Amino acid sequence: MSRFQGFGAVAWREVRTVVRTRSYLLLSVGLLAVFAGTLRAGGGIEGGYIPTAVDLLLPLELLVPLVAVALGYRAFGGENDDRPVLLSYPVSKGSLVAGVYVGRLIGLAGIIGGPLLAVGAAVSRIGGAESRVFATHQGADSPVLFVRFLALTVCFGAVVLAMAMAASVLVRTSRAALAAGLAVLVVVVAGGDLLAFLGLTADAIGEDVLGTVLGASPNSAYRGLVLESVVGVATDQGGAIDVSAAVAGLAGWLVVSLGAVVVGIDREPFAGIRTGIGELTGRVAGALDR
Repeated sequence: MSRFQGFGAVAWREVRTVVRTRSYLLLSVGLLAVFAGTLRAGGGIEGGYIPTAVDLLLPLELLVPLVAVALGYRAFGGENDDRPVLLSYPVSKGSLVAGVYVGRLIGLAGIIGGPLLAVGAAVSRIGGAESRVFATHQGADSPVLFVRFLALTVCFGAVVLAMAMAASVLVRTSRAALAAGLAVLVVVVAGGDLLAFLGLTADAIGEDVLGTVLGASPNSAYRGLVLESVVGVATDQGGAIDVSAAVAGLAGWLVVSLGAVVVGIDREPFAGIRTGIGELTGRVAGALDR
């Protein structure tokens, strides 16, 4: 089996696993329900693509990491993981990790992208009224901007998926895998903003470098890129974040996380770390059970 064939076989196996798992389908339906409720309350869908993106931005900052962690937290961890089966494929560790990642990324794109495409279709039919919030000029609010918003959202999910997979190689049990996944979720959703806030209050971070610092956090980088490349087109106001730093931050998290998976897939290099994390998460889980 060639390297490409091995990669394709692993990726296709992961795609079929996602498709056959009903909970993932329910997750996509739940996302659509949340989007519908959010847009009904905010009214953005009646204003056009950009107001719709603004209404969905905050929920997506929480929901995208949630979906990514759900898909990745047991990719290589837990008692019932498929590592022995995956390692039986006659491919390199890099091809194996790439196949698992790409297959699950396709699933993530479907789970998140499907509801967003449905929202975009709804906006094309009932949206377009003059917005009272954004001073848009004719032609500024276009489907192209919503497609850009969707692409950035999937890229954000791709980064968090890689982070969740990296956490999965450090643990053995399903309970520890869940705890590690929740830790990734908390770090992504609140970690970057919290550190930036603490840095500002302690005068450790100046306002002139705040945009660059925010680019190091996946959540803040995603938010800033949406505000710059989607919303900023309508408002003609930029500077929410250093775009170069945001792109570099997302790319850095992706590369480092996938590299950690490749190195740690056999679990030997991270044996000590894994043991310590397993003991810690076991204690936390035991305390929660009480």
